[in-house]
Formats: sequence, structure tokens, C-alpha cells
Amino acid sequence: MSASTPNYHVLPVALGPVWRDANIRSGPSLDSPVIDLVFPDASTGYEAEGWSPGDEVVEDQHRDGVITSSVWFRLSTGGWSSAVNFEPPTVEGLLAGAVAVAPHPVRSAAS
Repeated sequence: MSASTPNYHVLPVALGPVWRDANIRSGPSLDSPVIDLVFPDASTGYEAEGWSPGDEVVEDQHRDGVITSSVWFRLSTGGWSSAVNFEPPTVEGLLAGAVAVAPHPVRSAAS
């Protein structure tokens, strides 16, 4: 997908840092090749050129719960990153309804 596709929405915004290791892909799909890997660094913020719907991604390692989103951001540095790689309040402030955060499932005492 490119900026010329009908599903692409121009939205130049600051996304802030990633909170987890993030694969940067050539398109908004888990099937798109990984073109870069970025690591969490509070001093490194990312900027988006825009966003597009894409493959749904579920991330279960966030401290606040399980994040689910089908929104992908096209980064100003090139490539696409799933919205789950950025802090949910930041993403929600940019695109209401773009992410869902469910509390971590309660683990049984046996586990």
C-alpha cells in the first residue's frame, strides 16, 4: 500500500517512542517484509506521515494489558509500523478507537 491507495490517510503526527521492539515493514501487513527493527528508547520519538488499515496485530506484553489494532502508521523515516508498538493513550489521542486494550487475563494459581 502506498500514499496513493484509497485507504491511506495523511496524518503527520508525533507518535513518540516505541515501548517494545518493533518490526518496521514495507507495508501495513504482517506478510510485508521487515525492513528495520527498532528498540525501545525513550529518547527516540517517531513521526508518522499517515495511517492505513492493515492486518490486525495482537500484542500481549504491554504492562496495561493486551493491545489489539488494525491501524498501521507510515513512518516519516520510511516503512510501516503497527499501532500496537506505540503507547495506547498516544494512539487513542490521535485516532479514537484505533486500539483496544484488554486487561491481562487472570492467571490461575496453578500456573
